[in-house]
Amino acid sequence: MRVPASRRLRVCLRLAVAAAGSCLTSLHCLAIEEAAGPRVEPDGRPDPTLLPHAARQAPNVIAYAALNVVNRPAGFSYSDPVTGVKVWKVTSSSVPIANSSAGHDYSDGPNEVSLGWGINHNTYTILIGAPQGEMKYYLVDFTRGVGFTNYRRLTVQPAHDLGVSFSNLASQPQIAYILTTTQIVRYNTATMQVENTGTFPLNHDLQGWLQHDRNDGWFVGLVDDTTAFAWNSQTNQLLTHEESWLNEPRLERDGRYIALTNSNSTFRLWDLASNTFGPTQSSNQYWLGHNANLRGQWVTTDVNATAPFDLDRYTPSGGEIVRTRIFNNSAGTGVHHSGNWVQSDAELGGDLNRQWSFFSGVDDNAYTAAALWKQAIGVVRSDGSDARLLVHHYSTKPDYYADPFAQPSPDGRVVIFNSNMLGSARYDLFVAEMPLR
Repeated sequence: MRVPASRRLRVCLRLAVAAAGSCLTSLHCLAIEEAAGPRVEPDGRPDPTLLPHAARQAPNVIAYAALNVVNRPAGFSYSDPVTGVKVWKVTSSSVPIANSSAGHDYSDGPNEVSLGWGINHNTYTILIGAPQGEMKYYLVDFTRGVGFTNYRRLTVQPAHDLGVSFSNLASQPQIAYILTTTQIVRYNTATMQVENTGTFPLNHDLQGWLQHDRNDGWFVGLVDDTTAFAWNSQTNQLLTHEESWLNEPRLERDGRYIALTNSNSTFRLWDLASNTFGPTQSSNQYWLGHNANLRGQWVTTDVNATAPFDLDRYTPSGGEIVRTRIFNNSAGTGVHHSGNWVQSDAELGGDLNRQWSFFSGVDDNAYTAAALWKQAIGVVRSDGSDARLLVHHYSTKPDYYADPFAQPSPDGRVVIFNSNMLGSARYDLFVAEMPLR
């Protein structure tokens, strides 16, 4: 008979009290719980409507400072002082190795946290840079409600940041793709070995910015600073395209369209179904940068607007990319969006404009006085019908690598982010548990 989680907890506490002075440790306690049955959360879907509505909530700096997060070890957890969401500290100055700081890369593009796997899909593999920008990447397994196990170094290292991405396929949640200088390989994070199948590896000189669609079909990135590639892993078709102004290729998650951008006001639509291109579009009224790649669309903040700045949706239409205003507020201009949560037609009722995406803003100035999200991680629907607050990240005046870069897992059940913990001398990686229904 399965023992309810609440009963397992009571048994553990009674034994701890009875053994006062006899050194019954938390590890003994965990072993007792496991003997009674696995302590795992039920399966469930992430539900942002269980979060508080975004309502200009300020960070609770006093309560956060009292937690002394910067001096806590990896594995420490706390409840966000404003939303109550559970947050875990993934790294420290000694975990996964001695380091000056540790975190994760840019918010959108690759999946830097896996789909859930194991019992009730509650375990996730997370990519760690220790520190960022030095190509020293590690993995750790995280189980919701339990914590971390098995920190280990990647045996194949990417050529650059944004060079590792976990699969979007439920059939292979522990598979990651790694872009080296000359290949894209299929890598099993359970066995820690390259396990190429089908058309893998792709053999080609590559630079970075690896991303792929929801079926792990099209893989997109940069060959060099001005040349994008698109590789179909099912047909082995390889396409490249150069633009003198190109900075980023942005693949929407359904895998048909790429937004070629210079990360702001110049962009062009690439239709992979026909390998055709729309006209080059350029306007100082547009901003297609720091955006969330969603199914069939991109969402971002309009930094060209006036405070509190607007949220826009960009959609392919008639061979061009068309902007639609979805919300008249945001988290300010110092913001990065993320669309790594891939939602199904069933979840969306067939309406892609009902998609949720995440973002994290860092501004703390006069421009954000009226902002709906203040130095926080937010969640918004693409039709602008709902806006929620996940947590405050407490990364104060961050440099590039300490930017929160909030990013959900492909199933939306956990969210990773960086924080310098109120402007400390280091930054660390954190993971927040999304509420489930």
